[in-house]
Amino acid sequence: MRSQMKLAYGLISDFRQGLLPAGSRVTDDQSQLIRLLSDDLAVKSDRINLEQLIQLVSRADSYWNKRTMAALDRFYALREAGNAAEAEKGAPGVHW
Repeated sequence: MRSQMKLAYGLISDFRQGLLPAGSRVTDDQSQLIRLLSDDLAVKSDRINLEQLIQLVSRADSYWNKRTMAALDRFYALREAGNAAEAEKGAPGVHW
C-alpha cells in the first residue's frame, strides 16, 4: 500500500506540473491511484467523473499540505519561543 500511495502522490504532483495534459487518456492504473487518493484525502468520488475527481483530489492535497506546513510552523515557533510544552500539546482541534 505504501508504494501505491507514493505513486499516487507522484501522479498528483505530475498533474500539477502539467505533465498530464488535459484530455489525455488516463490508464486504469492511474484511475485506481486517483481513487486511492480520493479515499485518503476524504474526497467523495461518487458520481464524479475522473477529470473532476483529479481536480478535487489535487485541491484537497494542496489544502492538507498547507495545513501541515502551518502546524509545523506553529510547532517550531512555539519551541523557539520557549513554549515546548504548548508545542507538544498541539493546536486546539489538532490531534498529533
